Parts: sequence; C-alpha cells; structure tokens
Amino acid sequence: MAEKPKTPKILEELSQGSAKAGGHSSRQQQNARRRFLVVVALFVPLLGGTVYLGYQQYLLQQSLAKLTNENQELSQIVSNQDSELSQLREEFSAPTPSIEIDDSMVREVEATLNSEIEKLQQQLVQIQTQEPPAAEQVNLDWKILEAEFLMRMANQKLQLEADIKSAILLLEDAEESLIKSGNNSVLRLRRSLTNDLSMLRGIEIVDTEGIYIRLSNLTNRVEGIDLMGSMRKNFESRRSEESTAVEIKPNSSSFVELTYDFLSSIFVWQKWEENPAATLVPGQETNIKQSLRLTLEQAQYALFSLDQELYSFSLDNSKAWLERYAVTDTAVGQTMLIELNELSSININPLLPTLEGSLSLIAQLTQD
Repeated sequence: MAEKPKTPKILEELSQGSAKAGGHSSRQQQNARRRFLVVVALFVPLLGGTVYLGYQQYLLQQSLAKLTNENQELSQIVSNQDSELSQLREEFSAPTPSIEIDDSMVREVEATLNSEIEKLQQQLVQIQTQEPPAAEQVNLDWKILEAEFLMRMANQKLQLEADIKSAILLLEDAEESLIKSGNNSVLRLRRSLTNDLSMLRGIEIVDTEGIYIRLSNLTNRVEGIDLMGSMRKNFESRRSEESTAVEIKPNSSSFVELTYDFLSSIFVWQKWEENPAATLVPGQETNIKQSLRLTLEQAQYALFSLDQELYSFSLDNSKAWLERYAVTDTAVGQTMLIELNELSSININPLLPTLEGSLSLIAQLTQD
C-alpha cells in the first residue's frame, strides 16, 4: 500500500526526462541545418568564381591559338616575300645583254629638220626686212584717222559742253589708236597728247548736278522766309514805340491854349525821319518771294549755260534781296545767306585748255 503512490511519480519523471531529451535533440538538428546552409552559401560563390575563371581561361587559350596561327601565316608571307626579293635582286644584278641600235635613220631625220629650221629662219628674216603690203598700210592710216576723229570730238566736248570727263576718255582712246598704228612718226604727237591729258586731269571738275540741287533747295526755302511787316503794322509799331509827341508850351492867353488842346485831340505830332526803313504794302510779300524764286531760277539757267557772269549776278541779287526785305536773324535767313555765299565762290566755267597743238600735229601727220 505504501509503494502505490510512487509509480505515477516515476512515470511523470520519465515523461519529463524524455521531453527534455527530445527538445535537446531538436535544437541540435536546427544548429546542424544552419551550419549546412552557411557552408552552402559560402560554397556557391566559390564554385561560380571557379567556373568563371575556367571559362575565361578557355577563351584565352582559344585567342592564343588564333594568334599563333596568324603569326605563323605572317611568318610564311614574310619568308615568301624575302624569297621573291632575293630573286629580284639576282635578276637585277645580272648583267644586261648589250643591244645594238641602228640610229642612222634618226640622224638623217635630225639633219633634215635642222635644214628646214634654217630655211624657215632665213624666210622670217626676209619677211621682217620687207616693206608691209598695201592693205596693212591702209590699216595703219585708218588708225591715225580714227585718232584724229577722237581728238576733234574731245575738243568739241571741251569747248561746247565743258565735259572734262568725256574729253579725257576720248583722248585716252585716241592715244591707244596711235599706239596700235605702229607708226614711228606719232612720237611727238603722243607727247603733246600726254601733256593735254595731264592738264585736264589737274582741273577740278564742277559738280553741276550738286549745284543745281542746292539752288533748288534754296528755292524751296523761300516760302519759309520771314519778311518785314506790312506798311500798316510797321507804322503802328513805330507810332507806339518810336514816335514822340512834340511839346508846345502855350502862351498865357486862353485862346491859344484852347486851340492847342483842340489840335492835339485831332493830330498826332511826330518827328520827321530822314531815312525811313523799307516797308511793304499789303499783298507785296507774294511778289517779293516770287521775285527771289525767279532770281534763283535764273542762276540755275546760268549754271547750265555756263554763263559765269549771269550766275554771279543772280546770286548777288539774291543776297541783296535777303538783306533788304528778309529778316536775316532767323535760322532760315542765316542758312540761306551762308549757302548763297558758298555758291557765289564756285567758278562754274573754269578756263579749259585747248587741243590746238595736238590737232595741228595730227593734221600734218594725216596730210603726209
């Protein structure tokens, strides 16, 4: 009866011992698995690296084998070329067999050509010493006549039109015709023609178009000129500013004093002016400006007709007109006076040289 309670206790202890033994074995298994996984994780990269290195070594061996084959082929090509070069050296170093050439025909042809050249040279000398044919002589005369015509045209351009540029061009063409004529007698004429050209090139060319435009601008500015006032305005201004009443002292009598007062209420007493200023009647401004326009147009006509006297006379009249009738203190008046002074100083018809000397020389040449 006393041993019965111990049996369950023993069984319980056995069950607890077996439970502890089972937990310990499961922990060992887990640790073993972890170690295996770590070993596998370390072994896989090592295996991959080994495989990669083996593959690279395989590729390297193939490349080396290919390079070795190519090297052998190149060596074979070089050896073949060396053998060919040695053969070529032997061929070139071998003495060439002497070949006899029959050059008798070549010498005969050379002698024939030399004789023909000598004959041609003799004919050339004879042609140079001979006189030119009649047709060629006519051609030379035509060149001289052409030069004479060009020189006369240049003289007309100078004397009638004062066209220096055209005259220079015509004289240059005439000189070229004389050179092409080949006549030795034109040397003196060419010297005279050169002197005429140098004189013409030294003359200052008048800008006719520019002067005409400047005169046209002055004509257009006439309308903007300020003229003096009319006679009525001038009179009123002078009466208010310049006039002074004459003081007359009356006598003691009352009749004279009354008479003076009566006359003062009717008349305005002023001093007499010896040199009254120029005044314009109403409506005269238009006529005065029209007169200035006509004077400037007259200067334009004188410009194209090369009349220096009429040109200067017209500009002087225009300046006198401005100084007498216009208000010159304004910008327009000052500008017009300066422009007129500059235009008056221009010589529109300078003294031009004549070509009489050159014309007489070429006339003698054509007559001969």
